[in-house]
Amino acid sequence: MADTTEFWGSFMILLFGAGVECQVRLHYNDNDVSGAFGTYLSCRLAWACGVALGAWASGGISGAVTVAMALFRGFPWRKASRYIVAQVLGCAFGAWVVYMVYQESILSFEGGLPHSVSGMRSTAGLFFTRPASSISLLTAYMTETVATATLLFLVLAFGDTGNWAIPKGSMPVGLFMAVLAIGSSLGSNTGYALNPARDTGPRLVLYLLGYGKDVWTHDGGYWFFGGWCSTLHA
Repeated sequence: MADTTEFWGSFMILLFGAGVECQVRLHYNDNDVSGAFGTYLSCRLAWACGVALGAWASGGISGAVTVAMALFRGFPWRKASRYIVAQVLGCAFGAWVVYMVYQESILSFEGGLPHSVSGMRSTAGLFFTRPASSISLLTAYMTETVATATLLFLVLAFGDTGNWAIPKGSMPVGLFMAVLAIGSSLGSNTGYALNPARDTGPRLVLYLLGYGKDVWTHDGGYWFFGGWCSTLHA
């Protein structure tokens, strides 16, 4: 049962997160009305809502926090591994649903070009993270580590019984504020994966949909050291 709730909680993150990226970035200049379908801030809000609603739906905390709980709070690794698999699959399913909803818009935006991870017409960045072209891989790794460490610190503080008590069931409100703040202040360098499941699930789907092996090899295998290693480092 817990695995199922983790699946659907993670699904919510990508449904709202990747969904808002597609809505804003694929239609930004439709009918010459700039920004008619959203802005950078609306993207940050939707990702934060996805995390908060996913937490409410699953009754827990997903992604990188599962790893942190196993490392620092004694959460059983056997259970953690099942949760992580459920989270990756949930994020993959969320990405697939969003792709199906926006498939025609994606193909139109690409202008007949094949799916790709790089280039002006690439749509891969609507689903998973990658370093901005203007920064080094070291800066990208540092950014992701700082952002993830910030989230973990706040989550552990929210659940610390020695800290101010928070009302039961209100953890998602804190997660909403944390993810909104992180995305609004530390998001532009990498897209702030914050948990590896959120980044890996969409990659699986896009690889199967024909985006090619660059899904895994771009920027020196960024998916691994940027998504997974930065989580452990944080």
